[in-house]
Amino acid sequence: MKNLKQICTSAVLLFFAGNSFLMAQNNTGNNELTFKSPTYIASAIFNWPQLDADSKGYNNLDFFLTIEKEAPNFYWAQQFSFKNGKTGYMGLQNSASYKGEKTKIAIFSIWEAKTVESPNGFAKAFGHEGFGYSCRIKYNWQEGRKYRVRVWELGKAEAPNSGTWWGSWVMDMETGKEEFIGKILVPDTWEWLNATSYNFTEYWGSQDGNRHPCSSIGYTKTIYDFPTMANGTVKPTKAIFERNDECASLTTTGQIGPNTYKVEAGSQ
Repeated sequence: MKNLKQICTSAVLLFFAGNSFLMAQNNTGNNELTFKSPTYIASAIFNWPQLDADSKGYNNLDFFLTIEKEAPNFYWAQQFSFKNGKTGYMGLQNSASYKGEKTKIAIFSIWEAKTVESPNGFAKAFGHEGFGYSCRIKYNWQEGRKYRVRVWELGKAEAPNSGTWWGSWVMDMETGKEEFIGKILVPDTWEWLNATSYNFTEYWGSQDGNRHPCSSIGYTKTIYDFPTMANGTVKPTKAIFERNDECASLTTTGQIGPNTYKVEAGSQ
């Protein structure tokens, strides 16, 4: 009887221990969405009027955004590509590193470029997600205000350099004040901008290689205007809006007006 009692007691303990383990596994595996940083929260893919075969491409792209509610560790960006070359991006960040300080910035980067200059800010090479050059300025952008970030072809480099310089600027659309972010040199063979671009809202915090709960991402809301090319004379022919699969249930995106769309993401 004693042995039988011990066996029954052990069986009960094993049952509850096993059940508790399964419940714990279900609680962590089933009820909480997770992601690995950095992650694109949402994106908008734009198609533009197709270029003629003999065209160099578009010499300018303008990107418009109003960050109505910010959250830490976000990048609000527009990515573009060259007709015969690589890609670049520009936009606004918060919680960013600038000469040892965590602050708000405007940033401009191009992969596999030749060199960079930023007379009013900070320029450097980068080696993550490929090689390239980036420049940034400390820029105290504000919630609820519209900004334009633009890239524009500046012209051929002078000796001893060779290539084409592209510059980037950020403007407060309320005050009309514009600031130069910097310029990046690319090979002449890249020509100008291609007939594709896309916007992305990226969360880049907690880059430790681990998965984190989607609920740890702060709430942000942004209103984007459709970008334009050729100094506002060319508009996209089509826009496709996408949400990140991992945290999609916490993200809302889509067109809200003839030329505007929104992104809401994170936990309130």
